[in-house]
Amino acid sequence: MFGMAKARNQEDPVSDDLIPYIDHGSGSLLPSFLERRTNREIARIKARSAVVVAHESAKIAAIESVAEHALIATGRVSGVEALMVARTPHAAARLQHIADSAATSMSNVVMGMGR
Repeated sequence: MFGMAKARNQEDPVSDDLIPYIDHGSGSLLPSFLERRTNREIARIKARSAVVVAHESAKIAAIESVAEHALIATGRVSGVEALMVARTPHAAARLQHIADSAATSMSNVVMGMGR
């Protein structure tokens, strides 16, 4: 075990893993190898958690942006539909079908963002 630690620290022949810190006030050996190892593992876990949080936050921001664009676009499509129905009432059913299809497609894009 000591040979592995020594080989790992070629640049620094005196490894912190091998020499405990001595608290001169109390004379105790702090932190021990186990404490240092535990602290390193806790730091790794916290770093991984921070990455996960950042990734999920970015996903939420992307979903928010796409949903906002879809809402605005759906409002524009609905407005154009209303104008076209006023101009050509005989095409109301077809215009409504086109507008509904567009709104459904935009909704599918927003729903797909959550996957």
